[in-house]
Amino acid sequence: MEKIISYGELPFTDGQSVYMRMETDPKLYINLISKGYKVVNNIYDADASTIFITGRRQLLGCKNAEEYKEIVDKTIQSFLLKKGIAKPSTMKFSLDDLLNYRYQLPFVLKNEHRNGGKEKFLIANEQDYENLINACNCLLDKNLMYLTSLGSNNAACQVNYGEYLEDNFFVQEYIPTPSDYNTTVRLLTSSSNDLLYGALKYNEPGTCMDNSTLLEYLLRDVYPLTNKSIVSNTLSGGENILIGEANYSEFEKGLLASHGIRNEQFDELVSSTQAVHEMCHSELGLLCGFDFIYDINRQKWFLLEYHSKPMVGDYSKRQGLAYNNKEDRLTADGRVRATALSLTLKKR
Repeated sequence: MEKIISYGELPFTDGQSVYMRMETDPKLYINLISKGYKVVNNIYDADASTIFITGRRQLLGCKNAEEYKEIVDKTIQSFLLKKGIAKPSTMKFSLDDLLNYRYQLPFVLKNEHRNGGKEKFLIANEQDYENLINACNCLLDKNLMYLTSLGSNNAACQVNYGEYLEDNFFVQEYIPTPSDYNTTVRLLTSSSNDLLYGALKYNEPGTCMDNSTLLEYLLRDVYPLTNKSIVSNTLSGGENILIGEANYSEFEKGLLASHGIRNEQFDELVSSTQAVHEMCHSELGLLCGFDFIYDINRQKWFLLEYHSKPMVGDYSKRQGLAYNNKEDRLTADGRVRATALSLTLKKR
């Protein structure tokens, strides 16, 4: 969610425009006007310099960002569930449960704050389970529990790995997909109820996991897991099959068909995704990326997660729009490019 600042922190400005919905806190509206901002509530009146204020945290009476996010998550999941699109069974990770409760195999261990498929592991069998326990015990060893390193400001920082594991990770049921590849579907929608982009993401099985964290190193090299990767993300070397193209290779046709893409069930998935974004556009912002996975056994789609700060490099390339991965990331905190992209699309 976007940063919420206090009224006293609002800077004075010389006519910079702000996009906000009228149900946003009236006190904020009055303060923006008094600070010299030009407030617009029609998206088409926005330009590339417009600041976007989204969300209804104050209106919902939330005490903090976490409470607000929980309400938004429940709203979105409840809406999609009515359309037959559930979220895989998910629970917070607990070291005590790992040892004593014994999570049901197979399951996926994921760091909910890591992007690009980092720190996402399939625990497929008893050997994997024991290796995960060994890796966690290694992190909790007295010589590793507080790892001291120098940050960018040369100040010593400490990592409590027990807190790190329980604060960031959750356990999710494993969804078996239709092929030997790691596959998910990304749908990029807009608050104007448009499907801007859709792609089936796939990655070769057995691709090595990223090695940028100590946990990834332990589960790859010291206590290796059976399956080295279940990630489909393009940042980890995956590929995209754009949905709605005119020509596909035989391989692409087969992979799309195995996921039921281009049938009525997939059309329902797309329309439901567009509808939930239109309903929650104040919360989700201008652009949102939804990730789904297809369960071959139950023959249905499941919602993995959604991103209000989606990467749109592939979409921009498809539309012939300039996009630089480092400089032009379209995020909820960088609405300049998102607005320009939206307006460019409408002109086309």
